[in-house]
Amino acid sequence: MDIQKFAERVQKGLAHRKVELSRLSLLVTGSHQDSSQQSVICRSSIVLAYAHWEGFVKQISKLYVGYVNSCEVPVLDLKPCFQAAHVQTHLNRASKGVRIPFLAELLDKIDVDRKATFFVDPAKLVDTESNLTSEVFRNIIASIGLVYLEFYSTRQVFIDEKLVFSRNQVAHGELVPFRSVEVLERIETVRILLDMYANQVLDAARDGSFLKIPGNASATGYL
Repeated sequence: MDIQKFAERVQKGLAHRKVELSRLSLLVTGSHQDSSQQSVICRSSIVLAYAHWEGFVKQISKLYVGYVNSCEVPVLDLKPCFQAAHVQTHLNRASKGVRIPFLAELLDKIDVDRKATFFVDPAKLVDTESNLTSEVFRNIIASIGLVYLEFYSTRQVFIDEKLVFSRNQVAHGELVPFRSVEVLERIETVRILLDMYANQVLDAARDGSFLKIPGNASATGYL
């Protein structure tokens, strides 16, 4: 997958979700004359807004890992997080009770693996854990070598309370009412979060941020 194809897939996924979020906003805005209808639409929108948050982060993060796979980079040339992901199968076998000969063999295998071409299953590296809290989001970002932006830090309470917690209330059957203005705020902030994350991932791919020395991306022929 080349960078153009990657960018097209990111933009396509983003556009689809933003269109649906815009439609949700219109439904919420137009439902104020019927209180019972408004309640149903608002509660449904809470769940859908969260679904687009979790779904997009999972979709684009996995797509980014797939893009790194397609670059066919030697593991040694990648950031430590990708190197760790590549050799994780060996590390998972280690435990406190293993013998020295096994550990020596393990180190040899890790050294060989680090000279191989990078490839990991995106689904095993990206895990939203069914609740994409700010902490889980931070872990995903770290696992694919991105920076947890200040923009995300300032919205941690929003993510945890207004997205995750509210979604769980509705999904678990609690009859919690939500005002239209609260729902519209959630929809708009999700839309901004999706835009921000899409731009960050696209920039990372274009800049070769997955490489140990990103400035060498073009010179080494990976981009």
